[in-house]
Amino acid sequence: MENNRLIMYHKQSASARIMFFALNGSVCHFDGLPPKSKIVDSSISEERVVDKSENLITISQGKLGLSSNILEIEKQFLAIAKNEALTFNVYLASFTTVDPPYEQLADLGGKFITLIEARSLPSVEIELLGLAYSFLMD
Repeated sequence: MENNRLIMYHKQSASARIMFFALNGSVCHFDGLPPKSKIVDSSISEERVVDKSENLITISQGKLGLSSNILEIEKQFLAIAKNEALTFNVYLASFTTVDPPYEQLADLGGKFITLIEARSLPSVEIELLGLAYSFLMD
């Protein structure tokens, strides 16, 4: 997944409550973003084709020990973060289950957090979650 990061979320169908999956102090899976990273671009496009989206999803499901088809990429969302040396594509994926897979991911030390609970994350990740939340609520 080199310079690709994936934000994973679950949206309750009845209440529209959005929760983001956090692991190892980050919501940008799997390696977080380096210090001093900043968002340099973000876009929403109906026509975007996400390069390597199948690969991102397959790798993510494998690393988390999840069954296939439990994650689905949001093909319209893309954010780009950058530090001094590297550029990162940040994608968004939803859990397709009725409820968040709490038990499956708790063994890894992961948890689902709301946007309010994300305030301890690095500022670039908080900003990314704000973009994702705005996208999901539109």
